[in-house]
Amino acid sequence: MENSLGYSKKLCMSELRVLHTHYTSAHYYDAGAGRVNSSFVYLLRGEVTLSTVGREIRMGAGSLFYIPEGIRYHSVWRGTPDVEFYTFEIISKPSGAGEAQSYAMRYLPELSTERTGELFIEIYRLFATEERRNKIRALGKYYDFYADVLPYLSPEPPRKYNPALLLALEYIEKNAHRDYGTEELAAHCCVSESRLYHIFKSQLGTTPVRFRNELRVENAAMLLRSTNLSIDAIAEKCGFHSAAYLRKTFRDSTGLPPSEYRAMV
Repeated sequence: MENSLGYSKKLCMSELRVLHTHYTSAHYYDAGAGRVNSSFVYLLRGEVTLSTVGREIRMGAGSLFYIPEGIRYHSVWRGTPDVEFYTFEIISKPSGAGEAQSYAMRYLPELSTERTGELFIEIYRLFATEERRNKIRALGKYYDFYADVLPYLSPEPPRKYNPALLLALEYIEKNAHRDYGTEELAAHCCVSESRLYHIFKSQLGTTPVRFRNELRVENAAMLLRSTNLSIDAIAEKCGFHSAAYLRKTFRDSTGLPPSEYRAMV
């Protein structure tokens, strides 16, 4: 069961939304599609695993972390027995989105303190009154928080990807449903297998096979959410050798078996 309440206040070039979310059971969130807004999240109870290409972050209660705008990721939330967290979500307007500094997704241990948790709760409660003067007070406290957290955020300059990598990603996306070897992928990109492996590891922190499996898992998750197809049928559509291999790969990637994920969503 999920319970989430939020309040917002429009700013000059953006909008600040403050949210309080409570899960009474394990929860899976897929941000692989659609727009993701920049967010600061303070985890009051439970634990979360954030996964993006080539990177995984696991955090427990008392953790503060940052999720940048536009990133593709999925998250698994678990609690004993529940999960509770507060979110500051920054919604950029189109005219200002391109001007904003880009930062990397990261855990912020320096500010993962009880004081930060108390600040999130206080700002949320001020917003919840729906009184203009309290929202202004809350904004002042948020800007103080942002000034404190800014030195710990890591700027993320625009990435320049190897042309062979771009060819490989396009090929994998178009052919994720069928079986093929890395030698075929390397030949398509006009590089050796060892060179292709090195490019993936250095620029994405993963391997061609793992990247393809993660994409297949995303496709399987979409079918689990939107259809009543059996696990066997989904495995075949997404390019897995068998339903057993789909179950293993899905669990390795999301922390959940497909059946449990389907029951959640």
